[in-house]
Amino acid sequence: MALPNLWGLYNLRSSPFFQATLRADSQTTPLHLFVGRQQERQLLLTTIGSSTSSRQAVAGRPGIGKTTLVQTVKADAQTEGYWSSDEIIPINAEGASEHLLGQLLSGVYDAVLANRPTAAGPEVEAGQQLVRSIRLRGGGFTVSAFGFGAGGSQSESVATPPGALLLDGPRVLRDLLRYAIGQGARGIVLHLNNLENLSEADASRAADLLRGIRDQALLHDGLHLIVVGTTDAVRTVVQTHTQIRSVFSNPLVLEPLGLADVEQLLANRYEALQLDQSRPWHSPVETAVVERLYELFRGDLRGMLKALEDGITALLGLTSAGAEVAPVGLEDLLLTLLQRNQAELQEQLGDTAWERLLAWAQVDAAAVQTQAQLVELWQVRQPTVSQTLQQLVEAGAVEALPRRGREAIHYLMTGPARLAL
Repeated sequence: MALPNLWGLYNLRSSPFFQATLRADSQTTPLHLFVGRQQERQLLLTTIGSSTSSRQAVAGRPGIGKTTLVQTVKADAQTEGYWSSDEIIPINAEGASEHLLGQLLSGVYDAVLANRPTAAGPEVEAGQQLVRSIRLRGGGFTVSAFGFGAGGSQSESVATPPGALLLDGPRVLRDLLRYAIGQGARGIVLHLNNLENLSEADASRAADLLRGIRDQALLHDGLHLIVVGTTDAVRTVVQTHTQIRSVFSNPLVLEPLGLADVEQLLANRYEALQLDQSRPWHSPVETAVVERLYELFRGDLRGMLKALEDGITALLGLTSAGAEVAPVGLEDLLLTLLQRNQAELQEQLGDTAWERLLAWAQVDAAAVQTQAQLVELWQVRQPTVSQTLQQLVEAGAVEALPRRGREAIHYLMTGPARLAL
């Protein structure tokens, strides 16, 4: 038996507070819902159009909208004659440089097929052979590439991984880019992501992997890369090694969306999800709720949307279908979220870490703290503070702010923790 759509009480088809990344190929989370960041969009697009190849980086706090911005820029580039696809290429700290080379090659091949589904020719055949063998090997199989091409007779021979990636990968990548340009593309734009909450060691490893494929993959004409992640991780990955720093633009560090943009974003979602076009939609929350959560989450749009969805879903669950409902008020929502977040955090953290979080909140839940300050507050040794902070960060209760030169790392409670306290 299907559950009733309680969002229909507000004349909405479904929750307007989804946290999924907007995508050009999605009907439920379409890119036209994107709001703001016109200056950043133009800067990224201008850099792509200013040369035959480019390498950019977008950085910022978790949940601030980095990935959706780059998805939007790829769509902008598509309208300007570049090829891309909605796929996002992960940069993993594990594996070797040739694995990252293989992912870039797969990304270019996917972009070619997304824009020319009937693409054919020796360049495409060679790409198909190598990409299929890479993907099969990634699933635990090493196979011969022979026979994967559409015809096979015209394509150059392609070795199997790992030799294929080292020996043939750069050539196949170059030839695919030339094929795309020959077919009318101005270039191919790829989106490299996954640099969220990496440890310093993992970020350094990712930097090494990127350096390892600089000459083989990053500098080909027609290839435009945008690397995305949290500020410290991005800076480590693209600025640690001179060879990479010299070919990347300075990272674009995003500031939070303004409150007016957030309010417009929600209004756009309400309108897009309007259930009955003959009746107006109604906001599920009062204006004061959005304003207060905006303040608590400090630009973490993903966390703010999750809080809205969790709190209102819980309150709607107490409402009978067909009932008349008013927008949820601030007091009701904060009480619901306090109870929910407290229970979840206490269970995740255990008594000791929870008590230390409480002690921090009793001083000031909005206060920035260093490890040295927490040693004094918690009356424990520095290694214990470091261990507790790691636990709090993994639980999503605390985040490390971007480093400023040689200053000590500063830590701040996240929106969910502040709601719980």
